[in-house]
Amino acid sequence: MRPFWRDHPIRVRVLALALALGAVLLVSSALPGALRSTEETVGDLVWRLGATAAPERRLVVVDIDEASLRQEGPWPWPRSTLTRLSERLQAAGAAVQAFDMVFPEGKAGDDLLVAQWLRSPVVLGQIFSLDPTVTPSVGEAAGATGAISGISANGPAGASPPGACPAGTALSYGVVGNASSLLTAASFTGHMTPRVEADGVVRKLPALICHGGRLYPALALAALGRAAGSSSRDAVGATLAPTQPAWQLQRGGDTVGSPFGWLAPAAWWTSPALPGLAVPVDVRGDMRVPYRMQREAMVSVSAAEILSGKVDDRLLRGAVALIGATAFGMGDAVATPLHAVAAGVEVHAQSIVGLLDNQVPYSPRALPALQAVALLVMAALLLALACWPKAPAIKSLPLAGLALASLSVLGSGLALLQGNLWLPWAEVTLFALAGATALAAAEHALTGAQRERLAAHLQAYLPAPVARRLAASDPTGTLDAVRREVSVLAANIRNFAAFAAHRPPEETAAVLHAHCCAAVEVVERHGGIVENISGDAILAVWNADGDCPDHAQRAMRAGQDLLISTKELFAPQDWLPESSAVQPLALGIGIESGTALVGSFGPARRRAHAALGEPVTVAARLQSMTQDLSVPILIGPRMASLLPADATVAQGDYLLEGLSRHCALFAPTAWPDWIPPETVWPRDAVRRDDDSALSVSPPPLPGAVALTARQALRDA
Repeated sequence: MRPFWRDHPIRVRVLALALALGAVLLVSSALPGALRSTEETVGDLVWRLGATAAPERRLVVVDIDEASLRQEGPWPWPRSTLTRLSERLQAAGAAVQAFDMVFPEGKAGDDLLVAQWLRSPVVLGQIFSLDPTVTPSVGEAAGATGAISGISANGPAGASPPGACPAGTALSYGVVGNASSLLTAASFTGHMTPRVEADGVVRKLPALICHGGRLYPALALAALGRAAGSSSRDAVGATLAPTQPAWQLQRGGDTVGSPFGWLAPAAWWTSPALPGLAVPVDVRGDMRVPYRMQREAMVSVSAAEILSGKVDDRLLRGAVALIGATAFGMGDAVATPLHAVAAGVEVHAQSIVGLLDNQVPYSPRALPALQAVALLVMAALLLALACWPKAPAIKSLPLAGLALASLSVLGSGLALLQGNLWLPWAEVTLFALAGATALAAAEHALTGAQRERLAAHLQAYLPAPVARRLAASDPTGTLDAVRREVSVLAANIRNFAAFAAHRPPEETAAVLHAHCCAAVEVVERHGGIVENISGDAILAVWNADGDCPDHAQRAMRAGQDLLISTKELFAPQDWLPESSAVQPLALGIGIESGTALVGSFGPARRRAHAALGEPVTVAARLQSMTQDLSVPILIGPRMASLLPADATVAQGDYLLEGLSRHCALFAPTAWPDWIPPETVWPRDAVRRDDDSALSVSPPPLPGAVALTARQALRDA
């Protein structure tokens, strides 16, 4: 039974891709954490390579660094120092003073600090616990947005019940807030709670945290809300007292009217106080921090210089002043995609700038559909390459898989930097590699099957040892032949030309097919190789490829078996009329031994394999002499000398065509026992028409020949 892939290569290729997809899905379900971690690590590299060094003037980091601690003393500073710092920032015209720090305890001088903060656009920080096992309760949580409301992209969904949180909002289990004495001056408060991942890197932070059934925005959102609130006016133009903006959660369903178009995220936050701003979040309510600035791009001034009045006010005017600590030992160090050790203030600085530019990365809600399309495109490309006849698939498919995998990673990086899209690429990349590998393996199997088929065809047209040797070597145009002591058998069907001219072509083909099958089977059974089949003529050689000491005896036995096996095929048929012009068929065989040149000849593009020499010529001439001597098998003198004396009988000396000397011819002693004596048909009984042309009406096929013909047609 033939392997099914020989006849259905496209099915094999599709099956290979399906198996590759199954393997990818299995790996994705078994090792999701490893795949996501790899994607995040590569994403960190993309941020490092794509971060800009252009100075960012809308944000100024007020750095409490080592110089500030040397000048003003160790942290925490007295309230009087913080009051002076706020006064200097207000005088310089800072749009917002956002403190990336918490003041959980009341201290002396709070009244002066509160009085200053009442005159300044201040935003304080607070920290929530996202770990259910850690439940701190220090200070007070402040800056809630008011009633929690949610709307979907399809329309209002109604208010959530009191004390409830919208699905997909980060939940708080504890808070480290500010002292109540300070909160009277700071109606704007933002949380500084990062989402620290398993490798310790901060890549996300909750946009809003739900604590006690109320929403608390991140420090970056609170800072932008405070900046927008400073310019809010009523209907008559009077400045309104700033209040914390209310935030609404929208979910991606119907993307009509979505600021993101058809690539809308799973959910996003909007606020009427900040028109045009949409904050995309994932299913946990986290906002991915856009690390688009190198550290050198952030305008950073030392708090000591501000307190000393050494900073040009124009640097701070209209900017968001983000006050944070970078001094060693302040305990505000985190790992970011850009730096293994960075100040926590950098996370909020990157968030503020990303929100100002509306460039917050997110994963679109249609991500599964996009991944499915990418998989289909990759599968189609790999399949097309596998089916392309001009491409060496086994070599090109792995390279194509690597190229597609690289394009997947590069495309995800470009989508992150240019389109603010976080597109997980691990499964797609794995499929490119696995699909290419599976297809290459399938092509290897198909090529192996094709080679087997070609080898089988090659062995059908060439001697099997020669075919195997050619399949294992490169084509050559040099002469490749050796001298060998061989025995040669030449067999031909007598009267076959006349038979073919007067019988139906189906009958002629059936007889020829049966004759060739019998000859090949007999020759190979006796250890010889069929060197050539030309019409009804067959040339077989012994001892041409491998050592065969008794080659003469084997050739003699093969001749005997061939006569016996074809006796019924060539026997005179009773359906032939006596007046038929078709003479009876018979087999003539000539056998001789001697030295011959055996090998391949001709250019590399068209080679021929042959045996050349006197024994080949003598065997062919002996075969033609069998009809003249009415003997079915004739043996040459060299062959006769290798056989027992009583096994042959002399037929006389003859000058064979093409030879310059007489040759003694012999016949096997027992040949009359192998086949009956040949019957000679009378030639004077041929019936002629009026125009003297031969007229023979072909009767139906005889039994034995008809059976052979049917078998031949079935094999075809």
